[in-house]
Amino acid sequence: MTYNEAIEWMDSRHWSGTGKGIVRSQELLERLGNPQDNLKFVHVAGTNGKGSVCACLSKILTAAGYQVGLFVSPHLKRFNDRIYFNGTEIGDEDFARLASCIRAQAEVMEDAPTVFEIMTAMGMLYFAEKQCDLVMLEVGMGGRLDSTNVIRRPEAAVITSIGLDHTKELGDTLEKIAGEKGGIIKTGGTVIVDGSNTAVMPVFEKICQETGALLVTSAPEQIRNVVLSPAGEVFDYKDLKELHLSLTGVYQMNNAAVVIETLRVLEQKGYRIGEAALRKGLSEVYWPGRFERLHEQPTFLVDGSHNPDGIRALLESLRSYFPDKKIRFLLGILSTKDVSTMLQLIEPLAEEIGVIMPPSEKAMDNERMARQISRECAVRTTAFDSIEEGVRSMIENAEKEDVICATGSLYSIEEIRTCANREFHQNCGGCERL
Repeated sequence: MTYNEAIEWMDSRHWSGTGKGIVRSQELLERLGNPQDNLKFVHVAGTNGKGSVCACLSKILTAAGYQVGLFVSPHLKRFNDRIYFNGTEIGDEDFARLASCIRAQAEVMEDAPTVFEIMTAMGMLYFAEKQCDLVMLEVGMGGRLDSTNVIRRPEAAVITSIGLDHTKELGDTLEKIAGEKGGIIKTGGTVIVDGSNTAVMPVFEKICQETGALLVTSAPEQIRNVVLSPAGEVFDYKDLKELHLSLTGVYQMNNAAVVIETLRVLEQKGYRIGEAALRKGLSEVYWPGRFERLHEQPTFLVDGSHNPDGIRALLESLRSYFPDKKIRFLLGILSTKDVSTMLQLIEPLAEEIGVIMPPSEKAMDNERMARQISRECAVRTTAFDSIEEGVRSMIENAEKEDVICATGSLYSIEEIRTCANREFHQNCGGCERL
């Protein structure tokens, strides 16, 4: 297949299966020679923060001289940006070649694999070909039954912050969701858990007791001397002083603490990383769509928060960076999310809300959502027919001191970024671009 033919084939596949993704992945990878068995992993699960933690670890370990694979989801622009080697996404030629190899096996399977399962297999093949020293492997959803959980015991399992999301699939309580996330903990392994997960820590303690795994927790209470700026945060963590993190958003410091504890576990296993690589990686890491500041005067932010806990973290950052400031939100949410809770959280900080539809079949209709906001919130609301119209209107009607925050779904991020950059470039000659 050519690259375009490979993309057409991928687009024709099922996006969701019967809940047996790990079984299908095991069969597909066995047909492909089990490339994952020749790799070492840091396996990352959690409700929020998985991508940021993987990006930080990848950047730091690359700076330390390792050959590093990175597997994340969903993609923001195209399929390729789910798979990286040393910070560079998989090329079109390799993508097409590996897709052809996988197609030959996938199409003879009685239970056909989904797109995510195919991408998981492609990542494993690619990383094995590149002879990666370590692969940062982000779970798609949950953990226990996720297709990424086909791997043997990883060098480290990591669990970021836990919240209520995907409740239909994972359970309707934090404890049930934590149990699913904890399914990546293997017998005799080591797991690093975000220390802010105090309510569900007994779940992870029980799993570790049952599996003989070592439990390590980060210590968010030891994040001190924080200085916020548009270029990121400077903070102390335990014995490390004046760390500079280029990812903005106060919640990113919690993610950085998890990263640091993970690196210490890896060093205990013999990996040579060092403080210089840690500082370099944290100061240079880039991860789009996470409290990403696209422009100044007016300030335009895009953030992929898509569940109540993510929105809480976003609002904490907005209040910290812009105290006593009302925010103009551009909001698009999937119908499967807890929309009412998200609106309740946003309302006190909202000057106005513009409504858009994320590019997903699960997107909540913009007019329907605008009516729900009008019923539940005392905030001026406008429904826009397209993301482009919403971005243009918010920018054209903004004053220089305004703050615009586009949020609600990861699926909207790339189009919002593209439209915002175009609008500022064409129409805001006096604006300050970052």
